[in-house]
This record gives sequence, structure tokens and C-alpha cells, in this order.
Amino acid sequence: MVIILKETDTPLNTMAAPSETLNDGLVSTAETVTNGEQTVMDAAETLVDGDPSQRSTVTVLTFTNDNPNNTRILNADRQVIYEVKPDFTGKRTMTNFRRFNPPGSGEGEVFGVLEWHDTFSDKISFNGGEMVKKSNFFKKSGLISFVLRFKDDQGRKYTWKGLGSGLQLALHAEDSPNKLPIAQFQKTRYDHSTDPPTHFPAQLFLTPRAVEIQDLVVFGFCVLEKDRRINETSSQNRADISKMEGQTLVTSSTGRAHSEGVGGGTRR
Repeated sequence: MVIILKETDTPLNTMAAPSETLNDGLVSTAETVTNGEQTVMDAAETLVDGDPSQRSTVTVLTFTNDNPNNTRILNADRQVIYEVKPDFTGKRTMTNFRRFNPPGSGEGEVFGVLEWHDTFSDKISFNGGEMVKKSNFFKKSGLISFVLRFKDDQGRKYTWKGLGSGLQLALHAEDSPNKLPIAQFQKTRYDHSTDPPTHFPAQLFLTPRAVEIQDLVVFGFCVLEKDRRINETSSQNRADISKMEGQTLVTSSTGRAHSEGVGGGTRR
């Protein structure tokens, strides 16, 4: 049997609200994770150099919503450990990041804030720090726009790669003994060999090295994935417009233009 997995991203303007109760309505998502165990293992394999003995050390975080700026994030025990939720009540849209310790308990603690800006760089605050431009925290690596560098509170250096259209984010640590990522995102997938198609939720895989800075990994991923999806949507829109313009034909006999996607036009 051939299994066809189709990846998909949800546009950021699709703000489907997560369940109001932390651990309600999450069984189906967790069951899907179990059903997709092989897919999880295959993705985790890229983080541990293909060594099966190390796969159990990979931490899997599952998103209840494909939108990285409006979701809850579950641990392997189906408990909510993070909530990422937008607030539209103020002058600017703010995304608040909450962690739950112990998982699934109370109202959670805000550990990160993202302030949306249309023209200039978004602003962020992590672990109660001052609000700074996102571009001052995650810095471009030369002229390569698909790579961003940052440091943790110990001065250790990291690089987020995969910021381009159609790519998936992966985190690399400068002190890693190999060139493999320490964290890797896997988009939402659908197995179309089943009827109805089987849904595999978006997941973030972390090695023990990434777990050391787990809050920062989750925060950084959601902040940067927002930009990646916005840019991807803009690129797709430009491609669609170019395609439409390419379909515009001018007949040599009349000089009249028509679109192949609209009608056959008038020929004489």
C-alpha cells in the first residue's frame, strides 16, 4: 500500500480557537499521534543521525491547531504545556505565550509576548525582558534571508534555518558535535490512502540539547513561523498573479485581450 502524506499550512488569518478547557477535546489529536507513530519516528530519525537507540530521547510536542500563533501545545501525555493565544483588544495585535507547570494546571504563566507590526519589525519580549525589535534578537546571517542567528542567556549560539517559502524550520546549535538540527518542525500532514484521510497534527521534535532551552525554542519557532507563513502567502499570491497575467492573450487580428481562465474571447 502506498501512503501519500500531504503537508499543509493554515494561513495566519485563520484564527480557530483552541478548546476552552485545557485538556478537553484533545483525545482525537493524541490518538492521531499514536496512529502516526511511524511518521513521528521517521521525522525524529533526522535528529539523532539514524541511530534507533537514540530515538526515545527525542521530545515530541504536538500542536492542537495548525496556526502557530493560536494553538495549544501538548506533551507526550496529552497534557497542555504551552498556550499561544492572540489578543486583538488593544491598539496592536499581541500574541501571549503561556507555560503550564505542572502541565495542564491553572492559568499558566506568561513567558513571552509578540507585538505585531505591519510595516516595521515585530517586537518581542522573552521571560520578562524588555520589548525589543525581533530583528535585534533574531539576526540575519549576512545576506541570507533564510537563516537567523541568536544567543541564549548563557551566550551559546544558535541558528534557525528553513525560513523560506515551502521550507520547514530547523534549529541548529553551534556547539553541536554534528551538523544535525537539535529541533525540527513537521507540518500538518494528511494520509490520503485512507477514507476519510488520516490527519497527522503539526509537531515539533526536540533533542535533549534543545530541551535545555525548550521555552526559547517554542517561542522562537512560533515567532518566526508567523513571518515564514506570511511571506509564503505573499509569494504564492504573486505567483498566482503572474500566472494570470501569463494567461492573458492578445489576438493578432483584433488586438483584443482575453483571459483563458475567463472565456474564449472574440475572434474574427
